[in-house]
Amino acid sequence: MAMHIKMPRLFRGGNDEPVLSQDSAQLVGQLHGSNLAAALAGQVFMQSTTPLGLALPVYSATTLGDGANCGLPIWNPTGSGVNVVLIRFATAKTSGTSAFMAQGMVARLNVGSDLAGGSQITAFAATTPKNAILGGGNASKVKSSNAGTCTVTAAGATDAFTSFFGTGIAGNTTTGGLEGLIHDFEGTVIVPPGTLIYAAATKTAVALQWSSIVWKEVPIRKNN
Repeated sequence: MAMHIKMPRLFRGGNDEPVLSQDSAQLVGQLHGSNLAAALAGQVFMQSTTPLGLALPVYSATTLGDGANCGLPIWNPTGSGVNVVLIRFATAKTSGTSAFMAQGMVARLNVGSDLAGGSQITAFAATTPKNAILGGGNASKVKSSNAGTCTVTAAGATDAFTSFFGTGIAGNTTTGGLEGLIHDFEGTVIVPPGTLIYAAATKTAVALQWSSIVWKEVPIRKNN
């Protein structure tokens, strides 16, 4: 007597292969890292400041990026068809003196898809992110920036949603302090269409940081 074992699935592909999650992650995804399936599908992207470093903007500032500051903003415009799932933020001080401060993320909701009058986003110098398949993969469906002018209307403390790191006197020594810091989101932050997020600090700092952010773009599926 033949025995048939059916794997649980949320969606079926063209050959009725098992699919174990909404973003089509197969069993092999966990064997080689939780984001491997998305990376192989060309859905993982990254932005990085110059290796010489830029300062993070203050959380309440209207300038997210210019020649001296960059919060690595990601703007998921209305109608993109994808959710942005944050994977990792990393930073390391490259020069200067760190103020005693905390660093984290800020979100702006209902930002639409363009810079029309009345928009919370008043300028956005988009730059092309790198795909995890270096030199290949898909084009990003969202807007992001690692340089150039990006400005918004005034933000406030209520727009901040998570903290990463803190810096202090130890971060200014030459023998220790702020080396390399990594924050793994582990799929806990989803940026839906019509939302802008960026890294920020609680104080202005002379110190420059080489920062990077990694995310994946998950197609929004309608429930069957």
